[in-house]
Amino acid sequence: MTAAPPIPNGGWAASTGSAAPAAPRSRVRRAWAMVGSIALVVLSSLLVIVAGTTHLVAGSTPSTTLQVLVAIGILSMLAVSVLLIWRHRFSTLVYVLATGLTMIVPTTPLPALLALAALTAVRRGRMRWALVAASSAATVVACFWDLTAYSSFLAVFVGAPAEGTPARLALFWVVPFLAALLVAPFAAFGFSRQLRVERDSARWGNTTAARNIAALHQEVSMERERQEIAREIHDTLAARLSSVSLHAGALELQVGDSDARATAAAQAVRESAQHSLDDLRNLVRVLRNPALNSGTTTGLVDIGALVDAALREGTDVRAQMFVGDPSSCDHEVAHACYRIVQEAISNVRRHAPGASLFVDLRGGPETGLTLRTVNWLVPDARPTSTGGGNGIPGMSERAALMGGSFEAGETAEGTFAVVVWLPWHRR
Repeated sequence: MTAAPPIPNGGWAASTGSAAPAAPRSRVRRAWAMVGSIALVVLSSLLVIVAGTTHLVAGSTPSTTLQVLVAIGILSMLAVSVLLIWRHRFSTLVYVLATGLTMIVPTTPLPALLALAALTAVRRGRMRWALVAASSAATVVACFWDLTAYSSFLAVFVGAPAEGTPARLALFWVVPFLAALLVAPFAAFGFSRQLRVERDSARWGNTTAARNIAALHQEVSMERERQEIAREIHDTLAARLSSVSLHAGALELQVGDSDARATAAAQAVRESAQHSLDDLRNLVRVLRNPALNSGTTTGLVDIGALVDAALREGTDVRAQMFVGDPSSCDHEVAHACYRIVQEAISNVRRHAPGASLFVDLRGGPETGLTLRTVNWLVPDARPTSTGGGNGIPGMSERAALMGGSFEAGETAEGTFAVVVWLPWHRR
């Protein structure tokens, strides 16, 4: 068996939920917005050409100055009409150009009104009303230019009175009201757009607040559970381990030098109980205050001592380790590797008593850590103790938490192998 490659994305699967279709919907929305902007550019360009040519139709006698002004107006407003595509990104620039040209040259007020709708959506307070007033003035000027043309676009709607007639001149009094009617829908659209943005922002804020509240409730619930677990562990296991350590020490003193093997066994039991009690106290301390560091002291350099202890206790463990610069490895990764080796030794003792365990650990800062443990399967072996079935899942969870990979199972050679890869994080 060979070590499995690192799991992408740090060992965590990417979350796929209801937010997955958001990107396609966003692209479709942007595509439709672009189509709408192009349609507005085309409409605005056509109106610019129509508004300019009303001064140059057959039967009119425009001066050379007016002809030049109309030509400049058509070309300039055509350029501004193209800029309407970016009216939301450069709203101020497009508005200033469109409104300024509308007040100077004979043209249509549509580009200025479209720019007004985009700019009022992002402006607030008195500035918005100043923009509305400026657009109204530009619209009035545009209407005046139209009524002075030989073929007036506005005059067509009231019977097309001829240029200079009292009926045509009377229309000038209606221009301010007409300008107000033209500006109002565009200003209202900008205002409503801003209101929608504020509403969506408020909804997003409420959703975020609700999510944070739910997270806080969950954290409080988890904290209560941690405190309860800490109390139960301290009141039960800690007391029992202390009793085991006390009795083992008494047995060691009572046997003395009369039986060396019994004395060594009692000493091993006492030391193991004391170490377990220290680990348990550290676990209780972390459960009661998760913000504290776990205080783990075991790491890569302690695996040798772990193997020696297993040999003294009668478990045949044969290890080879080739690790470059083990002191630079992050203590959490090193501790996870230590615990996985410890669990592999415990599994051999429990499920394959008498079998040899081969441990191969190698790696470094460039390649990460690759751990491989192999033991022969013992036919009809009786477990020395009953476990909770959490050994293999616990090793797998430790590897996943570190962003590594894990494999375990029987092989064709009649062995049970565990292969773990852990990333190398600098201390």
